[in-house]
Amino acid sequence: MIVFGSRSSDLALTQTRHVAGLLAAATGIDYRIEVIETTGDRVLERPLAAIGTKGAFTVELEQALRDGRVDAAVHSLKDLPVDDPQDLVIGAVPERIDPADVLLVRPEAFDAGAAPGSVPLRHGARVGTSSPRRGLALQVVRPDLRLLDIRGNVGTRVGKVRSGDYDAAVFAAAGLDRLRLDVHDLVRWQVPAALLPPAPGQGALAVQCRKDDRRVRELLGAIHDPAAAACVAAERALLAALGGGCSLPLGALATVTTSGCRIDAALFGGAPAAALRACAEGSDFAAVVAQLAAPWQSLIGAPLQGLRIAVVRPDGAGGDLAPALAVAGASVEPLALTRSIDLPVDQQALAAVAAAPTLAFASARAVELFGALLQRSGLRPTATTAFAIGPTTAAAVLALGLLPAAADGSGGAALAALAAVGLPRGSVLGFPCAEGRNPVFEAAAAHAGLVVLPLPLYRIEANADARLPAVPPDVVLFTAPSAVAAFRSHRVQFAGTRLVAIGPTTAAAMHGAGLVVDAAASSAAIGPIVTALCEVHHARSS
Repeated sequence: MIVFGSRSSDLALTQTRHVAGLLAAATGIDYRIEVIETTGDRVLERPLAAIGTKGAFTVELEQALRDGRVDAAVHSLKDLPVDDPQDLVIGAVPERIDPADVLLVRPEAFDAGAAPGSVPLRHGARVGTSSPRRGLALQVVRPDLRLLDIRGNVGTRVGKVRSGDYDAAVFAAAGLDRLRLDVHDLVRWQVPAALLPPAPGQGALAVQCRKDDRRVRELLGAIHDPAAAACVAAERALLAALGGGCSLPLGALATVTTSGCRIDAALFGGAPAAALRACAEGSDFAAVVAQLAAPWQSLIGAPLQGLRIAVVRPDGAGGDLAPALAVAGASVEPLALTRSIDLPVDQQALAAVAAAPTLAFASARAVELFGALLQRSGLRPTATTAFAIGPTTAAAVLALGLLPAAADGSGGAALAALAAVGLPRGSVLGFPCAEGRNPVFEAAAAHAGLVVLPLPLYRIEANADARLPAVPPDVVLFTAPSAVAAFRSHRVQFAGTRLVAIGPTTAAAMHGAGLVVDAAASSAAIGPIVTALCEVHHARSS
């Protein structure tokens, strides 16, 4: 006999019966289920955030395990805190089912003609969710939606949509599928993972038991799915690395690939809402988690809350910089003092660079334009890897289908040093780039014995139509020397505004232009940028 503990909701009991049935079929052991009420079940009149989401649905079950009232407890893994108690363990993770989120929508609120990549709801629709991750993700693409807190078990929440209290509500697909609810009168729309990656562990169950209970742990081994366990452990490891609990607006989905593993993730935040999306692949999950967590750790806790930043970059937008600063709490305004002009490209030169055994990129813009040219020309790059400056460029390289090697430093010298370490002398490097590029990379690469094939794809020029903020920002953030030149050519003057450079090359350009550098990030990575901005933020506040 084994005694399972379960919450009282229909979904919890269904999940517990499912697990108990799997165990009985695999081992022949008998079971019974003891229902235990949790804080999350008992307090329904307040939002989850108001009662504290950490352990809201698990604490009482864990105490019942410690007291010996139950031998095992079945949880929705996404509800289980990432810091496992020392005396309890996850004894089994059974096979995972669909981890996606779905919208259940009243037919009159569904917009079948919505644009691809959007959310098919009528303007101003009332959407029920208690999840910061879900709410922020919807706000990123549909800021017009009215997001309302919704509580209760799955059946209760479905009923609130049917009754018209809400036009739609967000659910985990796994919960709807396990309950086999009849929702034929509502529109079920699966939210694409590209828009909303699931919560870490969503779609999976965790069977918790006492760490010293060898009998139960051995029994639970019969229903354990190692692949599912590895994936959800990686998702939870990313959540833990970011210091988050269930309320952190993080989506993550780990998969096992033929060459190792992959995690697709998104971090949400800011007001208005912003999203940072990233994916990483590798031979083991620990390295992939570390790769994803490193650039995002500095954003947690909104360290730039209240800071108004004008970012000077071509066309005023692009890349992950603005969303990252927004997730960190800043109010970000693009300052398009320059613009990017695409150049005509000789097809023979394009083919020669596409055939280069290795590629190098100094900007995400160059990666994107190169990829578009290859697609239009029907060419494929010979290279499988590419050297890149900064995480934004590296992310663009990965999206192009190449494995990026990102320089830790900033500027062309760092990129050349990275290539020189990875390549023998005489190696050929294709270099899609800007027309008026800094010559440092090519000079340093030639000094290291590398042969560079430059392919100018665009030029940066001053934007005569640039509009300046009506209210001076707290900080102007310069992304490149061309941004400094544009700032000077427009004769911009903001009283009391601090000036911050990304990288030593940009800082040197600012000094050369006679501008005061109040702080400088050591590289284009988001961590050093946030550190530099925090310097001026704290100086302003003190």
